[in-house]
Amino acid sequence: MRIRRIESYPLVLPVREIYGGAAGFLEDCRTLIVRLETDDGIEGWGEATQGRPANTYETLETMDLMVRRYFAPAITGMELEDNAAVVQRLREVRYGHPAAKAAIETALLDALGKLHRVPLYRLLGGPYRRDIDLVGGLGLDLGAESIGAHASRLREQGFGIFKIKIGQKDRRKDIERVRAVRHAVGEDCLIRVDGNGCYSFFEAREILDALAPLGIADAEQPLARADHKSLAELRRTAFIPIAVQESVSSPEDAHAVLAADAADLLKIKLTHIGGYETGLMTAAVFAARNLPVVIGQGSACTSILSSAEMHLHACLRNAQRGGEMTGFLRSGRQEICSPIAVKAAQVKLSDAPGLGVKVDLERLRQMAPARL
Repeated sequence: MRIRRIESYPLVLPVREIYGGAAGFLEDCRTLIVRLETDDGIEGWGEATQGRPANTYETLETMDLMVRRYFAPAITGMELEDNAAVVQRLREVRYGHPAAKAAIETALLDALGKLHRVPLYRLLGGPYRRDIDLVGGLGLDLGAESIGAHASRLREQGFGIFKIKIGQKDRRKDIERVRAVRHAVGEDCLIRVDGNGCYSFFEAREILDALAPLGIADAEQPLARADHKSLAELRRTAFIPIAVQESVSSPEDAHAVLAADAADLLKIKLTHIGGYETGLMTAAVFAARNLPVVIGQGSACTSILSSAEMHLHACLRNAQRGGEMTGFLRSGRQEICSPIAVKAAQVKLSDAPGLGVKVDLERLRQMAPARL
């Protein structure tokens, strides 16, 4: 069975709420939907959402261009079940562009799961779990006067794990924001913070020392992505475990971070890491050191990308409790794809083939512009 056609659909969708951080704010959802079709008519779906400006060089326009002009022509006609060869071909065509490649690989595996009538997580060797606790994200746009009330509402919905974006110039405001959340949700909830690489070493030491008494589970990427030496020193002297995300885009990056003793935890976004194959290899580097990973991204997207990350989470032995694949909750347009059922802030993965997501192709074509 061969790949007959690959189509890309760039979308600009409204969001229910802005979820900003030190890496920037997105006031809409700029996401690319990829459709793969086989010569037997099987469809596979993938998605890549545009990241915040300081996190990635890929935009909706570049992802669309790369899929249409370079990647789709290169793999059209290849055997669907030669999925490893297809992924390797994507690497050979152009260096980089991990988000665009991840969307295509997701569509490839979605179609393969449908061919063999198994959920995608079974193709990846899972599941280690099918019940996923979601993380409640609290953006930098929420001030100290409102963030506590927002956290309380999430707590009432069943959320027990929270991630707070930090990185304001006045660090006292971030300390007040985190303190307000801790007061609102109680001592039994987990709280993570994420600085998106915005701090100097001394700034990071100051804010982490101030936050440590609040019982913070981990601090994600407090320093610039390439500064392994300073990350290692911060990890050695701070009283909060250090997580990395921007620092790691490959298994080689993971080895370098661990060789420097610069992290206790790895955060993986499926699009940032470049897809499942690279994601699995990178997570295995941390697993070999008995260190955990956390999966997911919170920027607005459809249920295609969020489901894709849930399948990755399900098949990793060292995945930490709490998935951050909550972008589908922020999208203001939900009618393109079948919804993800959430009950008490938890998702139960189904045994439906592939991703388990149905897409209304006709509505998608109506909503996507002729070209950006």
